[in-house]
Amino acid sequence: MTSTGKKTPGYTPERILVIRTDRIGDVVLSTPVLTALRQAFPSAFIAMMVRPYTRELVSGHPHADEILLDDGSGEHAGLAGFLRLLRLVRSRRFDTVLLLHPSLRLALLCLLAHIRHRTGTGYRAYSFLFNHRLFHHRRKSGRHELDLNLDLARALGAPLDHVGFYLHIPEEAHSAVASRLEELGISPGSGFVVLHPGSGGSAMDWPLSGFAILADRIQEELSLTIVITGNKAEAPLVDRLCSMMQSKPRRLDGALSIKELLALLSRAHLLVANSTGPLHMAVAVGCPVVGLYCPLAACAPVRWGPYGHLDSVLTPPLPACGKCTGERCAHSNCMELITSDRVFAKVKEQLLNSAVIPPGKI
Repeated sequence: MTSTGKKTPGYTPERILVIRTDRIGDVVLSTPVLTALRQAFPSAFIAMMVRPYTRELVSGHPHADEILLDDGSGEHAGLAGFLRLLRLVRSRRFDTVLLLHPSLRLALLCLLAHIRHRTGTGYRAYSFLFNHRLFHHRRKSGRHELDLNLDLARALGAPLDHVGFYLHIPEEAHSAVASRLEELGISPGSGFVVLHPGSGGSAMDWPLSGFAILADRIQEELSLTIVITGNKAEAPLVDRLCSMMQSKPRRLDGALSIKELLALLSRAHLLVANSTGPLHMAVAVGCPVVGLYCPLAACAPVRWGPYGHLDSVLTPPLPACGKCTGERCAHSNCMELITSDRVFAKVKEQLLNSAVIPPGKI
């Protein structure tokens, strides 16, 4: 199989494994592959392998029959853990695997698990371990990560014309979020904007001072409540942000599961965030976004931006650069060049476009 994307003659997958064992945003951008496979092979058994902390993203997905976990830092660490995972994969008797984010370890796993049809990219040192290879350079493709994922499904004979995410939000998650919002004084139907100031180190961040100015302006000028999110490790970051603000935000950092964060975003009027997983979660549940992206080529919005909403992205007014040189850079922290005025203008634009705020109110 080559980059032509033609279906292997005389071959219909019956038991398919999709592997994506990296971060939250990557998994969100991979879920449409499940839909493409289900539409093309409605009777096939389809499983997805993810890391334990991203399991909730795929849990309940209508096009996944099973979720397998690769706990590379725990149960499946080291040789003994690898053999344990190998036994698990072998027991499922998969005939097809799509490695959306491959590694030598995962490529060997699929070979030793006797998965006959192994599909992956063709430009890695271990690509000879795949017997169906797609030859394109992801970094230089100028295409979105989601579309690159779908290329692998298309090469298997599973095209997808309309992208849908189908992330499942159980009723208990909606109820839990409603209760938390009520505790914060946010009644049903009240407008609120979510700020997610961290990124888990996946990209360069917009300065906290910018988030603080933005939060105050949204609350004072637009009369919308600010809710701040983040994981438990980001509590000190949120502490600093709150100390910079004049107005009082509502905090839910460290308080939400992934399902509950999905529920929160499904109710929010807008999310403002750096390039990070919750930005893609918001797009998946229909929440308008404003994304703040650095000029590093590896983080380019054309590949990693909010899918279908690249007009909601702001970047510093600089050309793309190959790597960050930190203090040696003439601009030091180039993200400071994204002004709070620009972000506030984009926030108002997004709220107007989504009809959250009538034109006469801005």
